[in-house]
Amino acid sequence: MVLRSQMERPVKKFIIKVLLIIFALIFSFPLIWMLLTAFKNRIDFLSVPPKWIFVPTLANFKEIFSSADFLKAYSNSIIVSVCSVALGIFLGVPAAYGINRFRFKGRSNLAFWILSTRFAPPVVVLIPFFIIYKKIGLSDTYLGLTIIYLVINLPLIIWIMYGFFKDIPVELEEAATVDGAAPFYAFFRIVLPLVAPGLVATSILSLIFSWNEMMFSLVLTSLKTKTLPVAIYNFVSYQEIAWGSLSASGMMAIIPVTVFTLLIQKYLVSGLTFGAVKH
Repeated sequence: MVLRSQMERPVKKFIIKVLLIIFALIFSFPLIWMLLTAFKNRIDFLSVPPKWIFVPTLANFKEIFSSADFLKAYSNSIIVSVCSVALGIFLGVPAAYGINRFRFKGRSNLAFWILSTRFAPPVVVLIPFFIIYKKIGLSDTYLGLTIIYLVINLPLIIWIMYGFFKDIPVELEEAATVDGAAPFYAFFRIVLPLVAPGLVATSILSLIFSWNEMMFSLVLTSLKTKTLPVAIYNFVSYQEIAWGSLSASGMMAIIPVTVFTLLIQKYLVSGLTFGAVKH
Protein backbone atom coordinates (compact mmCIF):
# COMPACT_ATOMS: atom_id res chain seq x y z
CA MET A 1 0.00 0.00 0.00
CA VAL A 2 2.86 2.37 0.83
CA LEU A 3 4.52 1.67 -2.53
CA ARG A 4 1.24 2.22 -4.35
CA SER A 5 0.71 5.52 -2.56
CA GLN A 6 4.20 6.68 -3.47
CA MET A 7 3.57 5.83 -7.12
CA GLU A 8 0.26 7.68 -7.17
CA ARG A 9 1.72 10.96 -5.87
CA PRO A 10 3.68 11.85 -9.07
CA VAL A 11 0.60 11.03 -11.14
CA LYS A 12 -1.59 13.28 -9.00
CA LYS A 13 0.94 16.10 -9.18
CA PHE A 14 1.14 15.74 -12.97
CA ILE A 15 -2.66 15.84 -13.32
CA ILE A 16 -2.86 18.91 -11.07
CA LYS A 17 -0.18 20.69 -13.11
CA VAL A 18 -1.97 19.89 -16.37
CA LEU A 19 -5.27 21.18 -14.99
CA LEU A 20 -3.62 24.36 -13.73
CA ILE A 21 -2.05 24.96 -17.14
CA ILE A 22 -5.42 24.43 -18.85
CA PHE A 23 -7.19 26.83 -16.49
CA ALA A 24 -4.38 29.39 -16.91
CA LEU A 25 -4.73 29.22 -20.70
CA ILE A 26 -8.51 29.58 -20.49
CA PHE A 27 -8.40 32.66 -18.25
CA SER A 28 -5.50 34.24 -20.14
CA PHE A 29 -7.06 33.66 -23.57
CA PRO A 30 -8.63 37.18 -23.80
CA LEU A 31 -5.22 38.69 -23.05
CA ILE A 32 -3.53 36.45 -25.63
CA TRP A 33 -6.20 37.31 -28.21
CA MET A 34 -5.74 41.04 -27.57
CA LEU A 35 -1.97 40.68 -27.93
CA LEU A 36 -2.32 38.87 -31.26
CA THR A 37 -4.86 41.39 -32.56
CA ALA A 38 -2.54 44.26 -31.66
CA PHE A 39 0.02 42.92 -34.16
CA LYS A 40 -2.45 42.14 -36.96
CA ASN A 41 -3.39 44.32 -39.88
CA ARG A 42 -7.01 45.07 -40.75
CA ILE A 43 -7.41 42.10 -43.10
CA ASP A 44 -6.00 39.63 -40.60
CA PHE A 45 -8.04 40.61 -37.53
CA LEU A 46 -11.26 40.75 -39.57
CA SER A 47 -10.69 37.41 -41.32
CA VAL A 48 -13.11 34.53 -40.72
CA PRO A 49 -12.04 32.03 -39.52
CA PRO A 50 -9.43 33.86 -37.40
CA LYS A 51 -5.81 33.72 -38.54
CA TRP A 52 -3.36 32.26 -36.03
CA ILE A 53 -0.39 32.47 -38.38
CA PHE A 54 0.19 35.94 -39.83
CA VAL A 55 2.89 38.51 -40.56
CA PRO A 56 3.16 40.80 -37.51
CA THR A 57 2.91 44.55 -37.99
CA LEU A 58 3.57 47.55 -35.74
CA ALA A 59 1.14 49.77 -37.63
CA ASN A 60 -1.40 49.76 -34.80
CA PHE A 61 1.21 50.88 -32.24
CA LYS A 62 2.51 53.55 -34.62
CA GLU A 63 -1.03 54.85 -35.00
CA ILE A 64 -1.71 55.24 -31.27
CA PHE A 65 1.74 56.72 -30.53
CA SER A 66 1.34 59.23 -33.32
CA SER A 67 -1.82 60.47 -31.62
CA ALA A 68 -1.13 63.36 -29.24
CA ASP A 69 -4.52 62.73 -27.66
CA PHE A 70 -3.55 59.19 -26.62
CA LEU A 71 -0.16 60.23 -25.24
CA LYS A 72 -1.76 63.06 -23.27
CA ALA A 73 -4.34 60.70 -21.82
CA TYR A 74 -1.59 58.25 -20.91
CA SER A 75 0.33 60.89 -18.97
CA ASN A 76 -2.90 62.11 -17.35
CA SER A 77 -3.63 58.61 -16.03
CA ILE A 78 -0.14 58.31 -14.59
CA ILE A 79 -0.33 61.71 -12.86
CA VAL A 80 -3.81 61.29 -11.41
CA SER A 81 -3.36 57.63 -10.38
CA VAL A 82 -0.03 58.17 -8.64
CA CYS A 83 -1.24 61.31 -6.84
CA SER A 84 -4.48 59.70 -5.67
CA VAL A 85 -2.72 56.56 -4.41
CA ALA A 86 -0.02 58.59 -2.62
CA LEU A 87 -2.62 60.82 -0.94
CA GLY A 88 -4.76 57.80 -0.08
CA ILE A 89 -1.85 56.05 1.64
CA PHE A 90 -0.79 59.27 3.38
CA LEU A 91 -4.29 59.83 4.82
CA GLY A 92 -5.64 56.30 5.06
CA VAL A 93 -2.78 54.57 6.90
CA PRO A 94 -2.76 56.93 9.93
CA ALA A 95 -6.57 56.85 9.98
CA ALA A 96 -6.62 53.05 10.04
CA TYR A 97 -3.98 53.01 12.76
CA GLY A 98 -5.91 55.51 14.87
CA ILE A 99 -9.17 53.61 14.56
CA ASN A 100 -7.45 50.39 15.59
CA ARG A 101 -5.31 51.67 18.45
CA PHE A 102 -7.24 54.49 20.12
CA ARG A 103 -10.34 53.91 22.24
CA PHE A 104 -13.33 56.18 21.64
CA LYS A 105 -17.08 55.93 21.39
CA GLY A 106 -18.28 54.23 18.21
CA ARG A 107 -14.80 52.96 17.31
CA SER A 108 -15.99 49.41 16.65
CA ASN A 109 -18.45 50.55 13.99
CA LEU A 110 -16.42 53.35 12.44
CA ALA A 111 -14.25 51.16 10.18
CA PHE A 112 -17.29 49.36 8.78
CA TRP A 113 -19.13 52.66 8.30
CA ILE A 114 -16.18 53.98 6.28
CA LEU A 115 -16.24 50.86 4.12
CA SER A 116 -20.02 51.20 3.68
CA THR A 117 -19.47 54.39 1.71
CA ARG A 118 -18.33 52.09 -1.11
CA PHE A 119 -21.63 50.19 -1.10
CA ALA A 120 -23.51 52.78 -3.15
CA PRO A 121 -23.07 52.50 -6.93
CA PRO A 122 -20.77 55.26 -8.25
CA VAL A 123 -23.46 56.42 -10.67
CA VAL A 124 -25.53 57.56 -7.66
CA VAL A 125 -22.98 60.26 -6.75
CA LEU A 126 -21.90 61.04 -10.30
CA ILE A 127 -24.48 63.77 -10.98
CA PRO A 128 -24.00 65.53 -7.59
CA PHE A 129 -20.24 65.59 -8.16
CA PHE A 130 -20.76 66.91 -11.69
CA ILE A 131 -22.96 69.77 -10.44
CA ILE A 132 -20.62 70.63 -7.57
CA TYR A 133 -17.52 70.53 -9.77
CA LYS A 134 -19.16 72.82 -12.32
CA LYS A 135 -19.98 75.39 -9.63
CA ILE A 136 -16.56 75.42 -7.95
CA GLY A 137 -14.49 75.09 -11.12
CA LEU A 138 -12.98 71.63 -10.59
CA SER A 139 -14.24 70.12 -13.83
CA ASP A 140 -11.50 69.01 -16.20
CA THR A 141 -8.73 69.51 -13.61
CA TYR A 142 -6.13 67.20 -12.13
CA LEU A 143 -7.16 68.24 -8.64
CA GLY A 144 -10.82 67.39 -9.22
CA LEU A 145 -10.07 63.97 -10.66
CA THR A 146 -7.53 63.23 -7.92
CA ILE A 147 -10.14 64.06 -5.27
CA ILE A 148 -12.64 61.72 -6.91
CA TYR A 149 -10.16 58.84 -7.01
CA LEU A 150 -9.16 59.61 -3.42
CA VAL A 151 -12.80 59.35 -2.34
CA ILE A 152 -13.02 55.99 -4.14
CA ASN A 153 -9.79 54.55 -2.72
CA LEU A 154 -9.69 55.96 0.82
CA PRO A 155 -12.40 53.71 2.35
CA LEU A 156 -10.73 50.64 0.84
CA ILE A 157 -7.30 51.68 2.13
CA ILE A 158 -8.59 52.32 5.64
CA TRP A 159 -10.49 49.04 5.78
CA ILE A 160 -7.61 46.89 4.52
CA MET A 161 -4.95 48.58 6.64
CA TYR A 162 -7.21 48.37 9.68
CA GLY A 163 -7.01 44.58 9.38
CA PHE A 164 -3.23 44.66 9.08
CA PHE A 165 -2.80 46.88 12.13
CA LYS A 166 -5.17 44.62 14.04
CA ASP A 167 -2.78 41.71 13.51
CA ILE A 168 0.18 43.62 15.00
CA PRO A 169 0.40 43.03 18.80
CA VAL A 170 0.05 46.29 20.71
CA GLU A 171 2.59 44.93 23.19
CA LEU A 172 5.36 45.76 20.70
CA GLU A 173 4.52 49.45 20.89
CA GLU A 174 4.09 49.32 24.64
CA ALA A 175 7.53 47.76 25.00
CA ALA A 176 9.03 50.48 22.78
CA THR A 177 7.30 53.15 24.87
CA VAL A 178 8.69 51.65 28.08
CA ASP A 179 12.17 51.84 26.52
CA GLY A 180 11.63 55.56 25.94
CA ALA A 181 10.41 55.63 22.35
CA ALA A 182 7.90 58.32 21.41
CA PRO A 183 4.56 57.21 19.91
CA PHE A 184 5.51 58.57 16.47
CA TYR A 185 8.85 56.75 16.61
CA ALA A 186 7.12 53.49 17.52
CA PHE A 187 4.67 53.96 14.66
CA PHE A 188 7.25 54.75 11.97
CA ARG A 189 10.09 52.49 13.08
CA ILE A 190 8.24 49.46 14.47
CA VAL A 191 4.67 49.23 13.21
CA LEU A 192 5.04 50.47 9.62
CA PRO A 193 7.89 48.07 8.71
CA LEU A 194 5.77 45.17 9.98
CA VAL A 195 2.81 46.14 7.78
CA ALA A 196 4.95 47.00 4.73
CA PRO A 197 3.56 44.04 2.73
CA GLY A 198 0.08 45.35 3.47
CA LEU A 199 1.05 48.81 2.24
CA VAL A 200 2.28 47.30 -1.01
CA ALA A 201 -0.86 45.21 -1.55
CA THR A 202 -3.11 48.16 -0.72
CA SER A 203 -1.17 50.46 -3.04
CA ILE A 204 -1.46 47.98 -5.91
CA LEU A 205 -5.22 47.58 -5.45
CA SER A 206 -5.71 51.35 -5.22
CA LEU A 207 -3.57 51.89 -8.30
CA ILE A 208 -5.60 49.36 -10.28
CA PHE A 209 -8.89 51.02 -9.28
CA SER A 210 -7.58 54.48 -10.21
CA TRP A 211 -5.94 53.34 -13.44
CA ASN A 212 -9.05 51.51 -14.70
CA GLU A 213 -11.69 54.03 -13.59
CA MET A 214 -13.63 55.40 -16.55
CA MET A 215 -17.07 56.68 -15.59
CA PHE A 216 -16.03 59.70 -13.52
CA SER A 217 -13.29 60.57 -15.98
CA LEU A 218 -15.73 60.39 -18.88
CA VAL A 219 -18.17 62.83 -17.24
CA LEU A 220 -15.89 65.14 -15.24
CA THR A 221 -13.06 65.67 -17.74
CA SER A 222 -12.59 66.98 -21.24
CA LEU A 223 -9.59 67.29 -23.55
CA LYS A 224 -7.26 68.64 -20.86
CA THR A 225 -7.37 65.84 -18.26
CA LYS A 226 -8.99 62.95 -20.14
CA THR A 227 -7.57 59.66 -18.87
CA LEU A 228 -6.46 56.53 -20.68
CA PRO A 229 -9.70 54.45 -20.39
CA VAL A 230 -11.63 57.28 -22.04
CA ALA A 231 -9.01 57.61 -24.79
CA ILE A 232 -9.18 53.88 -25.45
CA TYR A 233 -12.97 54.03 -25.71
CA ASN A 234 -12.60 56.62 -28.49
CA PHE A 235 -11.54 53.80 -30.80
CA VAL A 236 -15.14 52.57 -30.61
CA SER A 237 -17.44 54.60 -32.87
CA TYR A 238 -20.84 54.22 -34.45
CA GLN A 239 -19.19 53.50 -37.80
CA GLU A 240 -16.72 50.82 -36.76
CA ILE A 241 -14.54 49.43 -33.99
CA ALA A 242 -10.84 49.90 -34.69
CA TRP A 243 -9.85 46.52 -33.28
CA GLY A 244 -6.17 46.90 -34.08
CA SER A 245 -5.76 50.27 -32.37
CA LEU A 246 -8.08 49.21 -29.58
CA SER A 247 -6.00 46.13 -28.84
CA ALA A 248 -2.70 48.00 -29.10
CA SER A 249 -3.88 50.71 -26.71
CA GLY A 250 -5.22 48.03 -24.36
CA MET A 251 -1.82 46.35 -24.28
CA MET A 252 -0.14 49.66 -23.50
CA ALA A 253 -2.66 50.26 -20.73
CA ILE A 254 -1.90 47.04 -18.86
CA ILE A 255 1.90 47.29 -19.13
CA PRO A 256 2.59 49.81 -16.28
CA VAL A 257 0.48 48.04 -13.67
CA THR A 258 1.72 44.61 -14.76
CA VAL A 259 5.39 45.62 -14.61
CA PHE A 260 4.94 47.34 -11.25
CA THR A 261 3.15 44.29 -9.86
CA LEU A 262 5.84 41.91 -11.08
CA LEU A 263 8.59 44.05 -9.57
CA ILE A 264 7.05 43.87 -6.10
CA GLN A 265 5.40 40.47 -6.49
CA LYS A 266 7.10 39.06 -3.40
CA TYR A 267 5.71 41.80 -1.17
CA LEU A 268 2.31 41.62 -2.83
CA VAL A 269 1.89 37.89 -2.14
CA SER A 270 2.99 38.23 1.47
CA GLY A 271 0.69 41.22 1.87
CA LEU A 272 -2.34 39.40 0.53
CA THR A 273 -1.66 36.37 2.76
CA PHE A 274 -0.69 38.36 5.86
CA GLY A 275 -2.96 37.44 8.74
CA ALA A 276 -4.82 34.85 6.68
CA VAL A 277 -4.65 32.34 9.56
CA LYS A 278 -6.62 33.52 12.57
CA HIS A 279 -6.19 32.12 16.05
